[in-house]
Amino acid sequence: MMTMRRYLLLPLRRIPVFMAHWRLSLTFSLSLLLGLFAAASSRAAPALETVTIQLKWLHQFQFAGYYAAQDQGYYRAAGLDVKLLEARPGHDSLQAVMQGEAQYGIGNTALLAARARGLPVVVLASLYQHSAAALLVRRDAGGKPHLGPNSRIMLAPNNEELALFLRKHGVPTESLLPVAHNFSYDDLLDGRVDAMSIYTTEAPYILEHSSLGYQILSPRSQGDDFYGDVLYTTESELRDHPQRAAALRAATLRGWAYAMQHPDELVDLIRARYPQRHSREHLLYEAQHIVPLLAQDSIELGYSDPLRWQAIASSYMAQGMLPEDFKLDGFLYQPEQQQGWRRHLPVLLPVLVLLLIAALLWRLRHRLLPAHQPSHDELPLNDTATPPDSSSAAPGHRSHHNQ
Repeated sequence: MMTMRRYLLLPLRRIPVFMAHWRLSLTFSLSLLLGLFAAASSRAAPALETVTIQLKWLHQFQFAGYYAAQDQGYYRAAGLDVKLLEARPGHDSLQAVMQGEAQYGIGNTALLAARARGLPVVVLASLYQHSAAALLVRRDAGGKPHLGPNSRIMLAPNNEELALFLRKHGVPTESLLPVAHNFSYDDLLDGRVDAMSIYTTEAPYILEHSSLGYQILSPRSQGDDFYGDVLYTTESELRDHPQRAAALRAATLRGWAYAMQHPDELVDLIRARYPQRHSREHLLYEAQHIVPLLAQDSIELGYSDPLRWQAIASSYMAQGMLPEDFKLDGFLYQPEQQQGWRRHLPVLLPVLVLLLIAALLWRLRHRLLPAHQPSHDELPLNDTATPPDSSSAAPGHRSHHNQ
């Protein structure tokens, strides 16, 4: 009976011991974690890195994703203070990036020609899967678009895709009279130019109530499907600041995803920031017509297809606008290749921390718990030998009284 009682009471006697050790382990672990958090919080927050993105046009919904990344704090979360530099009439936005006025820029497929000229440009993300660039041409007295030799044309800088379009239709740009683009439709409306480069996402809205006879000539409608706005940088930026470039790209893509999910909110934001620009109705029109250009329902946001870029380069080669031996090597950013093992850090670090904590707890538990050696009285009943009953008869032995 005494042995049975001690066996039953053994777990109850050991519970406080286990609880005490686990309380000690838990207290130590919590203290360790609190100490780490306190050390981290005691450090001053790192200063944001200031970088500039050179826009290719004036402020409008065309750049909604960048405004969203600023306003939603995506750039700040990436450790960046991003400035957006508006394009200036008569100023080459590409040169602003090449000269270091901006670390990043927004361009188009004209970057192929820039790369062929030796400029170290690299496409980070192809945001507009289709280009909205087109030519707005005045109609002549007979109702036909007037565009031929000695026509006055206003092309924005780095508009090689429109130059290619003109060449394919027998109008070499060398035969035209160039006029500096001033971002205004007035010169065309007043007859000072015969044609100008525009974006199909806004020109029809502006010209809706105009009595001008005009025609919009779009390369895409003629089978030339170029990429539109692309985010680009330089080889030196990628070489010297690979993590910054990756962070800016990721934050920009988040911004574009948010902008297209909340177009009304972004329209109000643009109106508040740049009230001198477009009306709310104008911006909503632009937002509506940008949706198909991004093609988010069928293509990953920002995806650059090397085969498609090569096909575009071949179109330029066919018109003598790129050398026959031009290669895309180094022209398209490869996130997997550029970031290497660092791309796994957001997943690996939390796992490593959890494994470290688990290892510490396991080690503490086995170091603090004493090895328990049960006494003779604490041995389980099934381990205690039971002496044979002397009064029991051996098998096969019959009692004297049963004989």
